[in-house]
Amino acid sequence: MVAITAPSSIEQIPLMRCPKANAGQAAAAIPCVDLSAPGAAAAVADACRSVGFFRATNHGVPAGVADALESRAMAFFALPAQDKVDMSGAARPLGYGSKTIGSNGDVGWLEYLLLSVSSNSVKVSSLPPPLRTALEEYTAAVREVGGRVLELIAEGLGVDRALLRSMVVGREGGDELVRVNHYPPCPLRAPGDCGVTGFGEHTDPQIISVLRSNCTAGLQIKLRDGRWVPVPPDPESFFVNVGDSLQVLTNGRFRSVKHRVVAPEGAQSRLSVIYFGGTAASQRIAPLPQVMRDGEQSLYREFTWGEYKRAAYKTRLGDHRLGPFELRAAASEPAQGADPQPHCSSGTCMPQQQQVAQVY
Repeated sequence: MVAITAPSSIEQIPLMRCPKANAGQAAAAIPCVDLSAPGAAAAVADACRSVGFFRATNHGVPAGVADALESRAMAFFALPAQDKVDMSGAARPLGYGSKTIGSNGDVGWLEYLLLSVSSNSVKVSSLPPPLRTALEEYTAAVREVGGRVLELIAEGLGVDRALLRSMVVGREGGDELVRVNHYPPCPLRAPGDCGVTGFGEHTDPQIISVLRSNCTAGLQIKLRDGRWVPVPPDPESFFVNVGDSLQVLTNGRFRSVKHRVVAPEGAQSRLSVIYFGGTAASQRIAPLPQVMRDGEQSLYREFTWGEYKRAAYKTRLGDHRLGPFELRAAASEPAQGADPQPHCSSGTCMPQQQQVAQVY
């Protein structure tokens, strides 16, 4: 059974305009980095600088680890809704959630588990043992991928290789999360070139995020020229996002990427698992002195991760969340709340409705 029931009106789930894109052109727009190649550090830095997003291959995670989590997560999401809540707790924000994302009014066609990697905020032991085991094995593997990527980013920036990794992986009081998103096939048929929102557009506030999905499409990223392009699914690869915190640490050299998910229209569910590499609440976030050129001015005021997390929790999805922390406006940033991509409602495209974002 599917635990999501169709809303009584299509207006209850926001629609988004989804311009059609050639699959080959879309794939070409997304950098691919072989993490085992000699030039991986330079390739990662180029991808973070040009797009803020890349596909990572030769990551070293056995296919069976991801496959086991996918199978057991799908079995969990097939349970009755109350059983899922009883096992993991209602999302506040950690736990199980359905359609509602956070506590400020965002909705999407999905259900999810949001779990803390570095604390006991969620009683993972209450999950079905096969799922718990699969989550533990997968999380250990993907944390290592995240750590390797952070080392390559640091090397590409010309700073100490361990600098960024030490802010996240194994950091006492660190804020690492894993999110399992399930997007069932959506019975709602959006008009024209619109799609039903699975997860609304946003950037990730952490340093990096590492995503893996099954074979069902839906993820889209926004390129620097304002175009939205679909990300072809590849279960054998991971996809890495630059987060807002990394944008600040590099003084804007790397830019966090807006992304969103369109709900599946076919017969297959989409399942994605995202690892969020956040640091400790007390960690100060500011441009790294090692990357600053002589005379270069900081674009951002210094803040702690805890301060930014609290501020980001109050913003809307279309807002430029780093705006209040900027010392001078970046010429390439749109005004706060601006969205050149219209959203759709009941067959008619109109400006995006104001929606409140959630941090994770």
